[in-house]
Amino acid sequence: MDARAARYPLLDSLRAIAALSVLTLHGAFQQVLVFHPDNPLTRYASRLGVGVTIFFVISGFLLYRPFVAARLAGERAPRTRAYAWRRFLRIVPAYWVALTVVAVVAGLSYVFTWDGVPRFYGFAQIYSSKDAVNGLGQAWTLCVEVAFYALLPLWALSQRRLGGADPRARMRRELAGLALLALAGLAFAAVVTHRFNPNLPQEAWMFLQLPNFLDAFAAGMALAVLSAWWQSAAEPPRLVGIVERRPWIPWLVALVAFVLCAQLGTMGALTDREYYVGQRLFVIVAVGLLLPAVFGDPARGWVRRLLARRWLLWVGLVSYGVYLWHPFVYERLIAWGWLPERAPGQIGRFAVGLALTLVIAAVSYYVVERPALKLKRRVAPAPAPDQPGAVSAPAVPVLPGGQPAEP
Repeated sequence: MDARAARYPLLDSLRAIAALSVLTLHGAFQQVLVFHPDNPLTRYASRLGVGVTIFFVISGFLLYRPFVAARLAGERAPRTRAYAWRRFLRIVPAYWVALTVVAVVAGLSYVFTWDGVPRFYGFAQIYSSKDAVNGLGQAWTLCVEVAFYALLPLWALSQRRLGGADPRARMRRELAGLALLALAGLAFAAVVTHRFNPNLPQEAWMFLQLPNFLDAFAAGMALAVLSAWWQSAAEPPRLVGIVERRPWIPWLVALVAFVLCAQLGTMGALTDREYYVGQRLFVIVAVGLLLPAVFGDPARGWVRRLLARRWLLWVGLVSYGVYLWHPFVYERLIAWGWLPERAPGQIGRFAVGLALTLVIAAVSYYVVERPALKLKRRVAPAPAPDQPGAVSAPAVPVLPGGQPAEP
């Protein structure tokens, strides 16, 4: 059996939830829904950026699990070349198309300059204080993802070289290493938060670097280690049983963490301590949401039945396009006079923007993303050791789009 063949279909619905939360966040701050200082929903709407953290935790889990599972099963690690090719196909074609269209329509001529092309098309804009959120503003998260993509095979190689005959000892060593990785990220984030102001454009770029989010990625990677280990265990620990039987418990923890985060205040008006604590609470929210989708029977419990809704799974399928296109859709609707800049409470107009975004996202998936993903077999992963020449099952796709059958 190929240890890398595990599938987690309910994670597509979590991608949908994450993408829709980010869409609502941007809609709120464009004053379509709740951007008003006296509106009690404002502080909650301003915290919907938690969707980004959900994406990062999903990335850590899904991308690291094939490496861990192969290691535990005594199989060859996924080939770096195949891994890189699949990551390229998953995010680059759709992003390049969106960036080009938006830059042409919106007149972003700086994207096509001699230094703009490598910067924006090469996922390097976050390393410039001037351009960190230019181009596709939300694409700063893709830059973070690409940096993580580069780090992951190196991390997996370092863990494989640690070796050891005892699987339990290897698991503990892996978790200890991930704890150190998370602590390094927390320390970096603490220094950045103390020395820089995320509300100042010239300093905000420091908050968009990979080390600031290492705790989120490490949390997902730790879930990958635990799930791979517990899947091969004769008797899963009690924690897995609790999540299996009562999937609402981790969701309740996630809800409490989100409410606590909202009580810290509204984004854009936080102290450095409030900002730092809020980002850490985001990780708790993301992990709590993921647990029922990772552990347990997908058909058991109302939480999993909710995640199994066809419409939610479909939104997850096209959610990368939702993520790429939604700011442009709302900006164009405002520019064309369809959505006045100050339109609090205009839920109908917000819904129009959402519907249009979903249409464009569907076109992006069926016309750009899915055809690109068909090229993934051009670079084959490593064959399983007990089946010479066989092609191993690929890793599940990550980021805000895709489906389990098409990584």
